[in-house]
Amino acid sequence: MTAAPILGALSPVVRGAVIVVVTLAVATIVVHLLVPSLAPTAVFGLSAVSILGLAWLIGQATERLGEITSPQLGGILNATFGNVAELIIAFFALQAGLIDVVKASLTGSIIGNLLLVLGLSVLVGGLRNGRQTFSREVAGSNAALLVLAAISLLIPAVLAFSGGSAGNVVQDSVLVSIFLIAGYVLSLVYQFTNPASTLAGQVHDEEASSGWTGREAAVVLVGAAVILAILSEILVGAIEPVVETIGLTTFFVGVVVLPVIGNLAEQLVAVQLAFKNKMQFSMAVSYGASLQVALFVAPALVLVGVLTGHEMNLVFAPLEVAAVVAAVGISALIALDGESNWLEGALLTIVYLILAASFFELR
Repeated sequence: MTAAPILGALSPVVRGAVIVVVTLAVATIVVHLLVPSLAPTAVFGLSAVSILGLAWLIGQATERLGEITSPQLGGILNATFGNVAELIIAFFALQAGLIDVVKASLTGSIIGNLLLVLGLSVLVGGLRNGRQTFSREVAGSNAALLVLAAISLLIPAVLAFSGGSAGNVVQDSVLVSIFLIAGYVLSLVYQFTNPASTLAGQVHDEEASSGWTGREAAVVLVGAAVILAILSEILVGAIEPVVETIGLTTFFVGVVVLPVIGNLAEQLVAVQLAFKNKMQFSMAVSYGASLQVALFVAPALVLVGVLTGHEMNLVFAPLEVAAVVAAVGISALIALDGESNWLEGALLTIVYLILAASFFELR
C-alpha cells in the first residue's frame, strides 16, 4: 500500500499535519545517528515532540477504527496503541537500570489517565454538550477492575514494609503480576461477549464519515508504532543527562513528564470524543488506558524484568500508592451514576494538579 491513498483521504490541514509529523520523526532519528554529539536536552526535546506528533497520528487512526467498529473495541485499540510508547519507553528504561523511572511512569500513567485525561474529557464535553450519559454497567465493571489494581499495588508494599526479604517481594510481585494479567484477559472476554458493554448504542459503520478505510488506519497505526519505538529508545538514553542539566528529579520525570508524552494519544482522542458527545467511547479510552497499564503493562514489565535479569517489583512509594488509590476512588464515584458534567471534570483535573505539585516537591 502506498502513501497516496492514505494522504488522499484526509483534509488538506490534516494531510499537512501528517506530513510534518512523519518528516519530523524521521529527521530526528537521522540527526541522532549523524550528530552523536548533539546536546542531550536537544535530543530529549526533539524526541519528545516527535513522539507527541506520532501519538496524535495514532489517535487519528484509532478514532477512525472506533467509528468503523464499536466504542469499546475502539477504546481497547486506542489503549493498546496509545500505550505502545509507554511500554517501549519503560522497557528500555528497565534495561538501562532506571527502575524508579519505570515504576513512576506506570503510576503516573494510571493517575494521568484517570484524573487528567478523564477530567479534561468530562470538562470539555460538559461545557460543550451539558450533562452527558454513558453505560453504568461498563463504568461499574471498570471501577471493579481498578479497585483490583489498587489492592494489588498495596499487597507487595505491605509485604515489603512488614520486613519481607527482597527475594520474597519479587516472588510476590511475580505472582500478583500473573493474576493481574489473568484479570485483564477476563475483562477483555467479558467486553466482547456482553453486547451491553461493547455496543452501548454508539456503533458506527464504515460509511459514517469520510476518512481512512479500516485497512489504511491499521497501516498507519503499525507504521507510527514502529517509528515511535525507535524514538522511545532515543528518548530514554537522554533522560539521565537531561535530569542532571535541568535539575528535575528522575521521579518527577517518570511520574509526570513521560506519562504526559506517552498519554497524548489518549488525551487528544478522549477529549475530541467527549466534545463530539461520544462520551461512551471517551470513557472507554480513558479507563481502557488505565486498566491496561495497571493490569497488563506493569505486570508484563515485572515478568520481563525477571526473564532479562533486571528484576522489578510492585513496591511503590507511599505517595504513589496513595495517589493511585485516590484516583481510583474519585474517578469511580464520578462514573458510577452513568452521568457526567463539567464540574466533575474540573474537580478531577484539580486533583491531578495537586498531586503533580506534590510530586514536584518530593526529593
